[in-house]
Amino acid sequence: MKKVSCPSCGKENRPDARICAYCAMPIDDEPAPHVEPISPYDDLFSDDIIPEKPKPKAKPEPEPQPQPQPQPKAKPLKGPVLEPEGDFKEPAGRKRMQIPLPANRDMAFLAGIIGVGIILILALFFLPSAPPDQTPVQVPKITPEVTKEIIETPKPTPDVQSGTGYTQFDNFSDKESGWGSYESDTFLKYYSGGEYHMIQKGEDLSDRALLGKDVTDFVAEVEARLDSGPLTGQYGMIFRFESGNYYSFGINGRGWFTVRKHMDGKVYEMIPLTETYILNKGYETNRLGIKAEGNTLSFYINGKMVRSIADTSRTHGDIGFFVSRLAEQGFIKEQPVHVAFDNFKFGEI
Repeated sequence: MKKVSCPSCGKENRPDARICAYCAMPIDDEPAPHVEPISPYDDLFSDDIIPEKPKPKAKPEPEPQPQPQPQPKAKPLKGPVLEPEGDFKEPAGRKRMQIPLPANRDMAFLAGIIGVGIILILALFFLPSAPPDQTPVQVPKITPEVTKEIIETPKPTPDVQSGTGYTQFDNFSDKESGWGSYESDTFLKYYSGGEYHMIQKGEDLSDRALLGKDVTDFVAEVEARLDSGPLTGQYGMIFRFESGNYYSFGINGRGWFTVRKHMDGKVYEMIPLTETYILNKGYETNRLGIKAEGNTLSFYINGKMVRSIADTSRTHGDIGFFVSRLAEQGFIKEQPVHVAFDNFKFGEI
């Protein structure tokens, strides 16, 4: 068998040898077979612990880069070329893209188009719209249905107090209803506009208007309004009047009420001036009511009882209205107290 000489050291080797057994150099031109290196951990096996080989850190995968699309060759435009700012470097093997800016003439043309568009938008928003069609609409004629006439019977005014109810009503539309008219230098009473008016001009004076009936037990009600004058002026109802002796139930524009007894030229305050939220203050209308039954006297304001007292001094007499003008500092002395009464209701018990 013919041996092969090593071209490096000249020693003879087996004819099928590829590496010299003496110098470990390749004998022929063929590449040496790949030999895996011996791991440093191959000789560390034992019966107790098997150390783990360190795992190599995974390298982050690079993000896929978009492949440039082939662009059709365009004719170069006149104008400056945009240059990249900073320390930007073109990647190797990539051609630099030049973005030409439009010329001054193209910029002016583009600005003109934008301006025309803005003007059209403003015109759509601010120009008046066309008037709507004013074609007259024909309304069909509706023939009213023939129905039977319904006549409603007016219901009597309910009595806010207990008793037999009212038997007499006066809205002062008839000037001959019995209250009369009178005029002097200090006092005036008359019918006007469906109301009965009383004006007191004298300072610290009081005048009255009477129904002309002598009654014992009754219920009565009237609407009273201070038309003008100082708020301190008192006005309201009097009852069981005989020979200058009587009871009075009065209010004023400040929201106060009082009950007094007038006997033999003297005045006794049975209920002194008392403020109540039930009264409408100022030049407003208030509804006053009285129920006299025996020695029990009950007083009402706007449908609510404010006080009930007992007194045996007066048992019968006439009923009516009064107005008083009381002096108070700060008010004009010549200013009269003007009160209007309306919707008087009366009934004997």
